[in-house]
Amino acid sequence: MENTLIHAEHDVHQPVRVEVLTAGANRGARLMQPAIGAFNRASTRFALTPVYVDPVPERAAQLAREGVLRGIASQSIEARIEEVLPARRNDKFPLIVSVDNPQAVASALESASDVGRPVLIYLLVRMPNQELLGIRAVLQEGDVESRRLGARFFRKLGEVTARSGASAVVGAQGRPEHLALEPAYRAWFAEHMNANMTKLVAHTQPESDPFEVTTDGRTTMSLMLKDSSGGWTDPTDLARAIVEHPTMPITRGRDFMVGEIGADGVRFHVLRVRATDGKPAIKASAVASPEEYRAADAERREAIRRELARMVRGAELLSLSLLLPILTTD
Repeated sequence: MENTLIHAEHDVHQPVRVEVLTAGANRGARLMQPAIGAFNRASTRFALTPVYVDPVPERAAQLAREGVLRGIASQSIEARIEEVLPARRNDKFPLIVSVDNPQAVASALESASDVGRPVLIYLLVRMPNQELLGIRAVLQEGDVESRRLGARFFRKLGEVTARSGASAVVGAQGRPEHLALEPAYRAWFAEHMNANMTKLVAHTQPESDPFEVTTDGRTTMSLMLKDSSGGWTDPTDLARAIVEHPTMPITRGRDFMVGEIGADGVRFHVLRVRATDGKPAIKASAVASPEEYRAADAERREAIRRELARMVRGAELLSLSLLLPILTTD
């Protein structure tokens, strides 16, 4: 099968062809194409051949055609990734998950775990506090615990996600500041893919932590996942427990995030181990739950109402100002 190509003898002047399954063929996958092209131009060892998998008619085929025009040998399959993975059980090349629904991310991760395939995940989340959260993951084929927690995390995140898609986050219905920041987040995703793809194909240790997040597209924080399905943990106790039993290395004086998976949603805590005394400090917390999203929607509607009222008052003042002289200077 394809995986044996890595270990087989081949022309040293020809890169090994790596058929990378890509779950999703919409905005995220399209904007990752330049990074794949850059990878292929820079690598003398591997040549990525994306196989786009998407159930929407013609979407994967169209993206594959765009890839060919970019000089990337691309293929397409019109199906759900869960339907494709079992038939490619002997292929251990990485899977890139680039879909807009966390539930679909969880399903893809679970299916990939069944066949022991490494996974790269990229997702943008618009939080109830209007913060744009970028999530990226690199999960090795043997990292059972990260895969289990990751599936639970994305499954729970999906339960509190409204039917939206790219247009509500970085599209026509998105916030202007998020649209302006999108290129930085996409570059952050691309850097991660380029840094870790070769490691996964060569079956060596990835450069990145299993889960990472950003709130600005530039600063990277490790994301540790904590299962609190039995009830939320007191933030102070949570911070202390994470520091005493970390699931990944913690650098003093550097922020990291904890994704606490509860029964009703997900809580995010930004923590730091103080450089001075090594004690944990809680910097910020946010909750992703149906109640928080409803409250955020209500607050947003009220803000729009206030802004409309202000504009009306401004128009009245402008009309009145026509009766008054203005003063200008150069």
